[in-house]
Amino acid sequence: MRRRDFIKVSGVAAAGLALAGCTPKTGFWGKKDEELYGPRKTGHFSLMQISSATNTIGNSYLLKTSGGKVIMMDGGFASDAPKLRKKLSEAGNHVDLWFISHPHEDHMEALATILDDPQGITIDKVIHSRLPDAFLDNEPQSGDNARGYYRVLDNTTERTDIINLHRPMQRFDIDGIGIMVLTVDHPSFRSGHFNNQSIIIRVWDDVKSVVFLGDAEEECGEAALRECREYLDCDYLQMAHHGQSGVSEEFYKTINFRVCLWPTPSWVWEPGENTWLKTLDTRRWMDEKGITEHHVSCLEEDWELL
Repeated sequence: MRRRDFIKVSGVAAAGLALAGCTPKTGFWGKKDEELYGPRKTGHFSLMQISSATNTIGNSYLLKTSGGKVIMMDGGFASDAPKLRKKLSEAGNHVDLWFISHPHEDHMEALATILDDPQGITIDKVIHSRLPDAFLDNEPQSGDNARGYYRVLDNTTERTDIINLHRPMQRFDIDGIGIMVLTVDHPSFRSGHFNNQSIIIRVWDDVKSVVFLGDAEEECGEAALRECREYLDCDYLQMAHHGQSGVSEEFYKTINFRVCLWPTPSWVWEPGENTWLKTLDTRRWMDEKGITEHHVSCLEEDWELL
């Protein structure tokens, strides 16, 4: 598939379109919606998919509410921190909520760097699901880096509230925006990979919804389908583990969504001889599902949904 055929750039109007079966629905809020999500949201958020500063893997999303509140999802490597500082400066140098999906370097290092040396950036709350210390030994090098990240969090409690979640389905409402953490850490999973401990997060306003999968792998995806299937339908879906592996084909084909967000560098998007990368399989699944709108970070730098 040619690049210009694969990418469909959306505008403000596209944000209000929802695939049949997705909730919340534009212009509709029924009893089932209230049971799942509570009262209808009247706020609005914009979203920026921030591309890697060095064309490497990473996950970084900046959301801003119509009232000026700022929400971050992950943030990337330490090498992404200078670019992220600039984006946050443009947004007012203040973050109200910062979610970290799991303690891999390409998701939490930029935050750790900023917390260690704020340079004027203030952060009200960091929300994550801290892994047990013994679990960190499953990935020795990343485990050492995760311990360093946790030490930074432990030393920032006076200026930033650190919220450690171990109970799923917890909701954070901010400025008319609904945010729900659907999954938390599962140290009992057969797989000891940090990726499988990713928290899955749903964000919605009165016209659109986004689900962030982090680096969720198959076991995490299977648990989500069992435990919170009805919350996974959305308009915009962040592809798990940069789209190159992660949740299963069954997961993608079970839930309803209409747009794919790919936090994906060029060498993962087009794997070439890197046959261990499964990006082309995921792209084929999306073709088979009929998804026609894709936003890929290495192809659309800092794409925005307004």
